[in-house]
Amino acid sequence: MIRFHAGPRPRLLIATALGVVLFGLLPHHWLLNTRLLVAWDAGVLVYLSALFVMFARSTMEKMRYRANLEDEGAIVVLILTLAAAVASLGAIAIELRGIHDANQSQQVLRLSIAAATILCSWFLVHTIFAVHYAHEFYGDAGERGGLRFPREKKPDYWDFLYFSFNFGAAAQTSDIIVLSRRMRRLSLGHTVLAFLFNTTVLALAVNVGAGLI
Repeated sequence: MIRFHAGPRPRLLIATALGVVLFGLLPHHWLLNTRLLVAWDAGVLVYLSALFVMFARSTMEKMRYRANLEDEGAIVVLILTLAAAVASLGAIAIELRGIHDANQSQQVLRLSIAAATILCSWFLVHTIFAVHYAHEFYGDAGERGGLRFPREKKPDYWDFLYFSFNFGAAAQTSDIIVLSRRMRRLSLGHTVLAFLFNTTVLALAVNVGAGLI
């Protein structure tokens, strides 16, 4: 009997716990919002690092096992994680409010934190979608499918990352064909979210530029 460690959920819990601990250790004279963003970024970096290690070590057998193990409730995990990433953009807006009146060192710190949060949240969103695409594809003991990869009948996590990050950067597919209704619905939601995320980041950048002039 195969007994592999469960997929990303324990990693998510560990990363969340580390973020909470770091939040408590950060200097208390920092703004609450700043401490929240730094803790968020640290938790995301830990989580993404753990996921990429998992990607590098995973075989097709492990991918099918994780897909079956996490099929129930996977959408809930996806929604909660993405909601947290989107909420981080609101926190960035708060962090940058009144930055024009701050001193130079404070401006550099707050801009650095905002930039780091944008990058962390962007990578998190599309990596989470990549994991979900992979587990959706290998659901039903690897028979669910729903995507066609050129010359690849058994795509690995890196193939799904390629597919997901295409949506993140261009809000469209490249050379991968979507075949199933479930994958089309998931891809539709991903496209809309990617567009809104990128548009919000652009709006934040314009506002920051205007505020610093």
